[in-house]
Amino acid sequence: YSHKVSDVSLSSISVEGNTQGGGKLVAVGDANGTVSLLEVCDSLAYPKQNEKSIVNAMFERETKREKNLEVRERDVKRARAQEEERMKIEKGEAEFDVDNQEKDELVRLEDEFFTFVNETYDDSRNE
Repeated sequence: YSHKVSDVSLSSISVEGNTQGGGKLVAVGDANGTVSLLEVCDSLAYPKQNEKSIVNAMFERETKREKNLEVRERDVKRARAQEEERMKIEKGEAEFDVDNQEKDELVRLEDEFFTFVNETYDDSRNE
């Protein structure tokens, strides 16, 4: 069962009662400032026996599943990168280490900077 509350986005929701249940009234506010008061059925307002532990177990199971999927994705990416690197080495096209490339670039930029500074200094002395 579903019930359309508003044509615009909802901005707030408030449930009567406390965290232990007992809230049959739900106030829903939308982006235009309209507040709708809804009454929910008893099965939504009052928790059943063991409902909290069942929901917690479901969330824990899904959290573990998500972590396992992340680990699997990381392993697949790592294996793919290792395979690509192996193929490059076999073809004799292995790239330099990224750190070495960065160091070479910094040395080149530093040399270029000092050359520019020296040329500027020499030009100013000659004038």
